[in-house]
Amino acid sequence: MTPAATAMTSAMNDDEAGLTLVEIIVALAMLSIGLTLVMGLFSTGLSRTGIAERLAGAVSLAQSVMAEAGTVIPLHTETREGTEANGYRWRLAMQPYRPGQGGDARQVELYQISVEVGWLEGQDPRSYALSTLRLGPRAAGSQ
Repeated sequence: MTPAATAMTSAMNDDEAGLTLVEIIVALAMLSIGLTLVMGLFSTGLSRTGIAERLAGAVSLAQSVMAEAGTVIPLHTETREGTEANGYRWRLAMQPYRPGQGGDARQVELYQISVEVGWLEGQDPRSYALSTLRLGPRAAGSQ
């Protein structure tokens, strides 16, 4: 091979071996789009995790307040409200499920116990409610 042909072949190999500026810009654009999508997914995941933690706290508080009804808090027609340091507000309502008819000699009565826990998620109000029935002493006014 002549020296001119060798130089030409060498120049062709050099052109084919590297990346052009356009290829690098396209690769960086694709990388930035991919990273933007992945970071958006992480951000959404973190915010949903925070929402799930707040909801779990509300469920725990509602179960705790409901467990106190009939043990720490005596069963009778009543409504109680309270707040917690972490921003939760709760409301406990106890009332006879079906008030007994006059002349009924039963000593016990069925109560409907309802607990609602509310909090703010950013600017949006959120709430969680539980309701159950419990057996308790007969209310004085329903005999």
